[in-house]
Amino acid sequence: MIIVDTASDFRIRLAEKAVNELEKALNSVKVQKRKELVSAARSLGSEIQVVKYSYMPPEEIVKLENFKKIVEVSESIKGAIEKAERDFQWKQTYYWLDYLTSLPNLMGRGEIERAYEAIRYFSGEITSRTEMGSLWLCVVDCGFRMEVVTNSEAFKPGRYAVVSYLPPKQFGKVISDGMFVDASLNKKGELELEEIRSISASLGEVEAVVLSLIR
Repeated sequence: MIIVDTASDFRIRLAEKAVNELEKALNSVKVQKRKELVSAARSLGSEIQVVKYSYMPPEEIVKLENFKKIVEVSESIKGAIEKAERDFQWKQTYYWLDYLTSLPNLMGRGEIERAYEAIRYFSGEITSRTEMGSLWLCVVDCGFRMEVVTNSEAFKPGRYAVVSYLPPKQFGKVISDGMFVDASLNKKGELELEEIRSISASLGEVEAVVLSLIR
């Protein structure tokens, strides 16, 4: 049997972070049966620990019942908050649930070496830009709508841009769904691992953010 250091896997460490953040964020989401949802999120901690110390290759981890439970419970909570008020706490909660439900695909990348390979990226066309003082709010068509706040004038309507899907940030009354990467791919939709690696020279800031999340 191949022994893999799953305790150091950036995806598993982010999943741990997700469970911790979920419990805090869910307490502020305006939804029915919130206590039950918080309890369900808290229960994921023990499942994550089993996966973390399984020392199995990614393709074997996804077969674990503990891993499947993480995904199933996260999908259930995501469905329960679907109609709740979509404020910043909701967005935070949804982001971490989305990360956990995406784990099968993320683990499907196989073994990874860099922290920036542990998250998702989307490419799309900037359709509008609104000035916010020294910042701009860009709407990006990735096959679905993303809103990204940037301080760079380079991201203008008509440009294709890559968005790193990171925890949302609030700028006044506006919430940013991710962070632009200084790279461009002429496509709409999610990037494959090969495409992510092709723009690795532009992912230093993203890597720093990911590492700060799991410290």
